[in-house]
Amino acid sequence: MVNYVPLSKQNHDNQHILSVKDLKSFDKQLTLPVYGAEVSQLALQFPLGFVRQGEGFALHLLCSIAIELGNAFITEEGKWLGAYIPAIIRQRPFIILPNEEGKRVVCIDEESPLLGDNGHSLFEDGEPTEFLNEMIGFLEQLYVNGLGTQKVVDLMASFDLIVPWEIKVKQSEEKDVPVEGVFKIDEVKLNQLDDSNWLALKSVGAMPVIYGQLFSMRNLGTLMQLIQHQIDRRSTKPVTADNLHAFLDEDEGDALNFDGI
Repeated sequence: MVNYVPLSKQNHDNQHILSVKDLKSFDKQLTLPVYGAEVSQLALQFPLGFVRQGEGFALHLLCSIAIELGNAFITEEGKWLGAYIPAIIRQRPFIILPNEEGKRVVCIDEESPLLGDNGHSLFEDGEPTEFLNEMIGFLEQLYVNGLGTQKVVDLMASFDLIVPWEIKVKQSEEKDVPVEGVFKIDEVKLNQLDDSNWLALKSVGAMPVIYGQLFSMRNLGTLMQLIQHQIDRRSTKPVTADNLHAFLDEDEGDALNFDGI
């Protein structure tokens, strides 16, 4: 259960934030929201697509094809597989939300297991710590980029560029099961756009998102292989970051890069 409340020194003066070490709370996530600024990183290793959001669409990372199979990019030990950890994970337990006046408010999830008596302090002598100031700066970047990303997706949808992604999973030699609710860029329609619509997309910075999503589709096979390992591990040894390094080359780089978008 998530319970976001405005962050304040009066209510959170003695709170501390633990480092993100266990991601098992994300294990049932079929998809994760993606910011446009991180598409260039994510597209190298993960399949990206679109899911329905209200009457429109949102850009997401595909993590599984069924809740019971779990998030294929999280190991049994709760570690993320891959060189880049999505920003939606690294920003927790914080978020920026608009208040009734439309002003940005930094909020914290008071139900988060990351809150406790140890870890990074939020306030010292009534003032935000260096950790909190850096986190707020990070959240501000994400908020602005998130608005820009949604503007890009909405414009693509208005040009009818977002279409169903026909994904089928082989259940047996005779039967394929479709995965519904996932969408992609229609490359044919994209190439048929007139100059004015093409320039409109370019003006809002849509090209990295468009080509990143198209490029990332090649990673669907990796996702399927990982899911197969998730199934196999129930009767064999657990999946770990070590025995899956052949699929994803890991390093320590998880910084969000806002250059060039």
